[in-house]
Amino acid sequence: MPLGDVIAAIERAHPDSCMNQLVAGVILAAHWLRVADQLLDCFVDRARHAGMSWAEIGTRLGVSRQAAQKQFSTRVAKRHVATTRLRGAES
Repeated sequence: MPLGDVIAAIERAHPDSCMNQLVAGVILAAHWLRVADQLLDCFVDRARHAGMSWAEIGTRLGVSRQAAQKQFSTRVAKRHVATTRLRGAES
C-alpha cells in the first residue's frame, strides 16, 4: 500500500484532529515494525535451517556477522521454541 494512501486513510478516519492522526500514525508504524521484525525473523530462521552461516546472513542484510547474530539469534530461537510448542499442542 503506498504511503500516500495510508496517510489519506488516517486523515479520513480522523478529519478533525491532528493529534488523533498522529496517534493513529504512531500505532500503525509500531504495528508495521513488529510485522517487519517477524518477517525478517522468519526468513533468517529459514536461512539458518538451510545451513547459512551468520556471516552469510549478515552479508545479505548489509551488517556484520556479529550484528546479525546479536539481532536475530535470541529472537529466532524464542520464535522456534514457541512454534514447536504450538505444533505440539495441535497434535
